[in-house]
Parts: sequence; structure tokens; C-alpha cells
Amino acid sequence: MDHRLLIIFICILFTVECQNITETGKTGKNDTVITEKEETKPVEVSSAPKLPALCTVCNCTGDIIDCDNRNLTNHFEDSQWPNKIFNVVTFKNNSLIHVKPFPAVQIKKLILKENKITKIDNAAFKQLINLAELDLSYNQITKENLQPDVFEGNYSPSFYEPLEKLIVLNLAHNMLVSLHQDLFEHIPDLKVLNLSGNHFSIVDYGTSIALSSLLKLEELDLSYCKLKTLPSTQFRSSRSEFNLKDTPTVSLETNTLFLRIDSQLVGTQRYNNENLKKLNLSGNEFANPPYALEEATALEVLYMDENPIQMIHHNRSFPHLPSLKELSLCCMPYLTVVGERAFSGLTSLEHLRVENCPKLELIDEYALASEANSQGPVWPPLKKLYLSDNALRYLPQQFVARWDRLEELDLMNNKWSCDCDNQYLIGTLLPKLGKKLMGDEMYKLTCATPPEHAGKNLTSLSHRKLRCLDLNGAQPEKDATILIGVLIGLLLAIPVCLTIFMLWRRGFFFCGTQGPATFSRAFYKRAMNDDEF
Repeated sequence: MDHRLLIIFICILFTVECQNITETGKTGKNDTVITEKEETKPVEVSSAPKLPALCTVCNCTGDIIDCDNRNLTNHFEDSQWPNKIFNVVTFKNNSLIHVKPFPAVQIKKLILKENKITKIDNAAFKQLINLAELDLSYNQITKENLQPDVFEGNYSPSFYEPLEKLIVLNLAHNMLVSLHQDLFEHIPDLKVLNLSGNHFSIVDYGTSIALSSLLKLEELDLSYCKLKTLPSTQFRSSRSEFNLKDTPTVSLETNTLFLRIDSQLVGTQRYNNENLKKLNLSGNEFANPPYALEEATALEVLYMDENPIQMIHHNRSFPHLPSLKELSLCCMPYLTVVGERAFSGLTSLEHLRVENCPKLELIDEYALASEANSQGPVWPPLKKLYLSDNALRYLPQQFVARWDRLEELDLMNNKWSCDCDNQYLIGTLLPKLGKKLMGDEMYKLTCATPPEHAGKNLTSLSHRKLRCLDLNGAQPEKDATILIGVLIGLLLAIPVCLTIFMLWRRGFFFCGTQGPATFSRAFYKRAMNDDEF
């Protein structure tokens, strides 16, 4: 009996032990599965496709990132940019359409030209706090997708901070016909603005207000914009429009605040381009020099190439620009005359370029002179004069007051007349200063008229006293031939005429109705008195 109980007890213990082993095995299996799941989970994350770094797609050399011609449709995500300071980042000639906000990267110059950009997000350049130059030229940007918030800066508790380091903006050759009046409110320190190649046609009110907000603007490019005129107050200073009498009498503190606010209000309505130094109006449709330029008193450089101006003289002259030092009037197909006092208002002019005007035949000797005082005309301090590739025949001696103060001179490819009216040019100016001012180009100047000097070098006639052309273009060199011809003609004509007359008297030539009796009378001879009887 005891043995049976012992056997039963041993069996029970064995059964319990087997169950524990079985449960332990199951539990271990589950733990292993869970562990494997936990270990494979991060493997799945690490196996996701990783975006390539910017420098694996573009060329990164020093502080320059070159992403030109990569057929890119998007610029890169934040994580793809290297953590460096870049001087230039260029995405030229890609297929970018949508400009999204850039990451916080230190970039000085960003080039996005020659893409297909039609949309720019608000605050797209907000985190580029070091951005000094932005090039958006040659895209498809319109007024509707170029709103003020595009240039929005960081947000502070009271306002959006400006992109204060952005001083150069290129919007050339887009699809702009006007500008939003508040376009530049976030970039007030802009110094260089390029709007060339946009078809504005006119500078409307919104565009004028936008430009007026750029009080620090130094260079403005409005070339090839199909402009025919400019508003008369385009460059008017806001200071000249401010009137203290219009300010109400208030406390000192309030008055100071009011003056500041009033000045800002006037500045948003008037033009304050007192810092404007360079203006490009080339390739437009101006028939006369714009009168609005008179208000640009600080202007130093003016380009008006390729405009359909026909004549410039005292009635169509340039306005008074006391600071202007350089003027360019090249490639003007209809310009024929630069007359008296054409540039009389340019009292500080140092560099004049009038080239490639195929119809320009005359420049008046007083074109640069101004009646500044009672002592007579006053000329500007000209240093560089370029008059090549025109149809000029004469260079007046008085055109420049002090030829010896010139530094450069170009007279190539004109139709110079080698007569007494060019005696100063041929006999004095070229021999004394030609080599200094023109170098070897001096020996390529040739005569177009008169015929006896055509094709000769001007310097070869420097020791000759040139004859004056006759009135109405007569050519005395042919007079001797004509006189000899006339004399020979007379010598031949006189005997011929006498012979014909004698024959006529003899009746060999019959005129009218004549009969035989008339013929007989031609040979009739009256008898002498002695023969009558």
C-alpha cells in the first residue's frame, strides 16, 4: 500500500514538473518573438530612402555652391544643406517653378535666374538673414505672384523685421507690367534695383509708390521697358513737398511724433531719390529727354541708348543735372543733329558717349556750352569723348573748351570732310594730341570729301592749308576742265555759226513759202551805173 502511494506521489510530481517545463518553453518562445519584433522595428526605419546631400548633386567648392544646369524642379530640404557659410549659391538654368521657404542657411548671394518660376511663397527668404543679393531675373513672375510678403522677414512682437542686408534685387526680364505699391516694405535698404526687360509701358501710380519707398536706392535700371514718358514728379524730393505751415500746433513731444509720421506719409506719396546715382533708360521709346530727370539732382550716370530721339537742341535739351558726370547716347537710329545748348544743363559732365548713330551729321560747337555767367559761355570739365561710327563731317574747335585736358578721344568711322572748316582738327588737334588721346587709331582716320582728298589719312594733310568748299557744294577743282571745254566750244561754234549765216544769206536755207523767183533773186546782182545805159 505504501509503495503504491509512493508511486502515485512520484507520478504527480513528474506531471507537475513537465507542465512547468512546457509553460517555461512557451514563455521563452513568446519572449523571443517580442524581442525580434523590437529589434526589427528600428531596422525598418533605417531602411527608408535617405535624401542625397546637396553637395552630391551640385558642385560645392569653397564658399560657392553651383547647382546650374541640373534640371532641378525643387530646391533642397533643410537636412540636405551643409552647415557652412556660403558667398554664392546659384540655381541658374533649371526648371524651378515654385520657390518655397529656404532653411536657415548663411548665404550672401542667391541666384535663381533663368528658371520657370511662377510662384514664390510668403517669407520665402525669411531665414536667409545674411542675404545681400537676390537674382530672380528671366523667369515668369507677374505682379499677382510677387506680393510684399514674399520678402517678409522674421516676426517680432510688433512687426515683421526687414531683410536689412538685402541691397541688390534683380527682377529683370519677367512678366511685370506694374508693381504692388507696398512691394518693398520689407526691404527698405535696397540700393540696386533692376527692372529691365519688363513691359511696363507706363510708370503707373502703384509702381511709382513702390519706387518712392526706396529712399536709399542708388541704381535703377528701367531699360527696355517700352516707356515713352516718366511722371513729372518721378524723382521729386519729399523734402521739397513738406510744408511746416500745414503742421498743427501741438505739444513738443506730440509735434515731434507728428513730424515723423507726416514725413513718412509724404514719403509714401512723393519721390525721394536724393541718393539715386545711376539710371538706365536705354531701349525705350523716348522722343525727347524726359523732363522728369530735372528732379534727379544727385544723378551721376545716365544711359539713354537706343531711343528714337531725332534732335537735341535748346528746345529739346537735357534738363539741368548739376551732378551728372557720364552720359551715353549710343545706337540711336534717328538722331541727326546735336544742336546748340543740347547739353548746356550738364555742367559737371566728364564722360560723353555718342556712338553708332548712322544719321548724325552735325554737332554744334556750342552744344556743351552754357551761359553760366556774364563773362560768356562755360563748358563742362570733359575728360572722355567718344564720337565713333556716326556720319559726322566736322568737329568744331569750340566743342570742347580745353582739348588738352581730355584723357580719351574716339573719332573713328565718320565721314570727315578735309576742308578749311576742319583745319583745327587736321592741322592742330591730331598732330599735337592725337597720339596721346587715340593712339594708333589716329592713323586710321580718313577723308570722305572733297574728291581730291577722299581716302587720304587726315594726318597726311596736317601741314597743308586746306581749301574751303564753295557755296552750295560747288567743286572748283573741276572749274578748269569746264572752262577749257567752254572755250573750245566757243572756238568751234563761232565759225560754224558764221558759215551757216552766210549760207542763209545766200539763200541755201529756205524758210516758209518760197518760189522760183526767190531762188533767182538769191543770185541776182545789180548792174553798175555805167552799165545801165
